[in-house]
Amino acid sequence: MQQYGLERVIRFEFDTYEEYAGQAAKFLYLEIMGKHSNLIFADREDIILGAVKHVNELQSRVRQVLPGEKYTFPPSQHKKDPRTLSAEDLALIIGRSDPAKKVREILVKHLDGISPLLADELLFRSGFATAIAAGDLSESDTARLWALLAELADKTRTGLWESGAAFDESGFVIEFSCLTPTHLANGQNTTVRELPLNQCVAESFEKTAANNRLAVLKQNLFRTVAQALARAQHRQKAHQEAIAAADKADQWRIYGDLLLSCSGAKGDAAEAGSHGKGQSVVTLINYYDPDCAEIAIPLDPAFTIAENAQKYFKKYTKIKRGLKFAAQQLEKAEQEISYLESVQTALEFANQPSEIDEILLELQQSGYQSARTRNRGKGSNKDQGKEKGRRSNAPEKAGFHKFKSSQGVEIIVGKNNVQNDRLTTEMAAPNDLWLHVQKAPGSHVLIRSGSLGGNQVDDVTLLEAANLAVYFSKMRSSSKVPVDYTSKKHVKKPPGFRPGMVIYDNFSTIIVDPNPATLRHFGLTD
Repeated sequence: MQQYGLERVIRFEFDTYEEYAGQAAKFLYLEIMGKHSNLIFADREDIILGAVKHVNELQSRVRQVLPGEKYTFPPSQHKKDPRTLSAEDLALIIGRSDPAKKVREILVKHLDGISPLLADELLFRSGFATAIAAGDLSESDTARLWALLAELADKTRTGLWESGAAFDESGFVIEFSCLTPTHLANGQNTTVRELPLNQCVAESFEKTAANNRLAVLKQNLFRTVAQALARAQHRQKAHQEAIAAADKADQWRIYGDLLLSCSGAKGDAAEAGSHGKGQSVVTLINYYDPDCAEIAIPLDPAFTIAENAQKYFKKYTKIKRGLKFAAQQLEKAEQEISYLESVQTALEFANQPSEIDEILLELQQSGYQSARTRNRGKGSNKDQGKEKGRRSNAPEKAGFHKFKSSQGVEIIVGKNNVQNDRLTTEMAAPNDLWLHVQKAPGSHVLIRSGSLGGNQVDDVTLLEAANLAVYFSKMRSSSKVPVDYTSKKHVKKPPGFRPGMVIYDNFSTIIVDPNPATLRHFGLTD
């Protein structure tokens, strides 16, 4: 096995035996280049025998990868090898760059084997911000950066790596590098530790496999919620139509009254009285009209006028009786729609196994999902065994989102309806400040104002918490979003309410335009 310089190309050499040629070498080239990655098989003369991806002239004029063509390396990017880079070389590269250009971008562009992740770590270990510009580096700063590069180069020659990985709160690999990415440690949701590179790669693939399984489960949950939402919206429409139809109920009662009176009938109806079978319409004076205008009333010819009147009365009574039921069912349908939309919002933000498990359990307990669904999409028993120790059969509780405002005040955000309930009904103190976007699905947000010793929450913390309420809601991409806030003691969860559903009063409202700077302060992206 051989790597050429620091290029992402590895050549595997195999000794093979051919019937006529005898022993012969074969080469397998592994090109690791993102979406352009390839695996190419060639003979001892580097004539291509096959490749996973064929590249013809229409796809690339520079380099074709086809059987019968001679293998050539990918075009060189003409970068400098950091293992032979002098302090003067680095100073010249940075000095000739645009002073406003970020040093991390300069290192990636001009040095072989330096990724954005590794560039950030080099800057961090040198004591610089990862976003520092070239014009902000002094000569001594550049020399310090070069010294760290030279140290890294020595380690690549000796094989004494300081490789390691960054892990998320569920223990899965986020990033890994030949230099432990200590700059990613934030003390909250991300931790780092040194690991052999092989183990880093293995755990990274484990994360990919786990993410694929979670993606399948998440997609299934989205489908379940969408189907339930469609049914609830269908019921909502039916009840709305029933209520709209009830507006005509008084018309049927008037028809019945007028038919019974029948004193204003003209022609045959006056003589027919309560008989009058065979008529399809009768014209009467409408005593309910201020002008006593005439009105034509449709009749069923198979019945007498009196019987037609009773039919109209029955129709009126049935509609009126159903109106109360329709209003009750409409309210239930609208509550269910609001609840299911909140589940959709929580699913959009759920990225960890424990978070998705909590939502799955919530849907099971609410009757939307069968208990056996949790095992779908988990892959083989072998794959599941790898997750042993991280995930048990009983869903573990996911942690809340926890933040510190720029004023040092703790802010806690629920990730789903189950967490919203725990946060609001169990964790919150009576004087903690509770926030929620107005009339839209979203997380419950809590400012731990009870710990301020009776002091009021400052305006900066309030606005930052309101930004979080908008970010973790369906209104995330909107502007001028109303956010309600009140003391937790004014928030109630009536018996029978669905998870995450509450009522509140004595609230104030703040209008929020999401602030990217605030989101960056909390480590979030807009």
